[in-house]
Amino acid sequence: MAFTLHYLGKIPLPIRVVGFLVVGLALGFSFPHHEAVNMLFVSGTYFPKTIVTFAAFLIFNLLSAAMAKLMLFHKDKAGKMFGLIFTMYLVMGLISLLYVTGWIALFATVPFTLPGVEVPGPLAWVTQIGETFANILTQQPLLQALVGAMFVGWLSAKFERLHRIAYGFVAIGDGILWFFKKLLWYYPIMIGCLAIGIPMKFGAKGMALYGQGVLWVMLTTCIWVVCMMFACRLLTKRTWKQILSYYGAVWPTGFGTGGSYDTLAVNIISAEQDLGLKEDIAEVSIVFGTVLNKNCSTMSVLIVTIIVSQLLNIPISLTEIIMMIPPVMILGLESPGIPGGAGYFMSPIIAVLLGVPDQATYVTTFVAVFSGLIPMFSTAGNTTDDGVIGAFLQDHFGHLLESAKEVVHPMAVPVKEVV
Repeated sequence: MAFTLHYLGKIPLPIRVVGFLVVGLALGFSFPHHEAVNMLFVSGTYFPKTIVTFAAFLIFNLLSAAMAKLMLFHKDKAGKMFGLIFTMYLVMGLISLLYVTGWIALFATVPFTLPGVEVPGPLAWVTQIGETFANILTQQPLLQALVGAMFVGWLSAKFERLHRIAYGFVAIGDGILWFFKKLLWYYPIMIGCLAIGIPMKFGAKGMALYGQGVLWVMLTTCIWVVCMMFACRLLTKRTWKQILSYYGAVWPTGFGTGGSYDTLAVNIISAEQDLGLKEDIAEVSIVFGTVLNKNCSTMSVLIVTIIVSQLLNIPISLTEIIMMIPPVMILGLESPGIPGGAGYFMSPIIAVLLGVPDQATYVTTFVAVFSGLIPMFSTAGNTTDDGVIGAFLQDHFGHLLESAKEVVHPMAVPVKEVV
């Protein structure tokens, strides 16, 4: 076993990821009913389920550590950095939804408005957005963990009496990342096991519309990714070699796992090694992006909304899609970064917004369609966008982190680079 892992470790991570992915797809396609193949698929779900179980704990500690580091080592400029990161992810989420709406208008046969249906006014629109915000803050533990982590990290680093707590968060955060980096050898194997479920997931019924949805998601997200690569080249100091190396490592990993949390360690390592990001920038930008940035997932949600409505013969208009942009963007800021998480969380809201008569059937169908390849393409786009944002921040706003030299505290856990 050790001999095999030793030689596998010499193969570049992107090649391992793609190789295991192809093997998994082949097994699922060739032996869809074989018990051993099904057991392999089930084994691949254990790690993502574990990550989901402890997601709030992991995010709370990682973001508390990131906030504490900024406050301890860069003091008053930390708030500006976090505000800037949040604003950039918010703006990118809005741009991506406007972008995909243009594609929907181009390739979907939906009318601008439905005959005899009144278009909601601005007041109803604003009220809907306010209710969405209130529901998120009171009902979603991940957003509560995010807000709590920022506050606790800031508080523990702000007051000298609490610095010991702040350094404790730094040590825990470094320890979590160290643990995930030690599990990098397992990522390609897990990806291969999860890939088995793609050809096993769907039967003949609905496959045509599902294939259409996959095609639209693939087209929109891949073109978006190419645009982001050019933006990274034009707006940052990164070379094409750095950009292609980063995308070559992170895009296949995000595609293979279908979950932002499962891609977190690979994303941070590649951002540091391939894009040349500083540790503080990489950790803060990508950890924040893992929680907040689901822009490609929200793009996919709007596309799947069209597909499911057509599948269930529910009339839908382009006006309704446009009206869904603000709430979907808000929900995307904290939807779970797990395979298919956006589908599970957003589908009940979409059903309410569309006023469908049978919400249970709509949600069930939505979750079924928002699976397999769709979250894989979505996650690949989400995760690589995080690195581009980090590169832009470092090149244009890096001075916000240059106010003080980082001091290594004895409580901190050293993180060795993965060779």
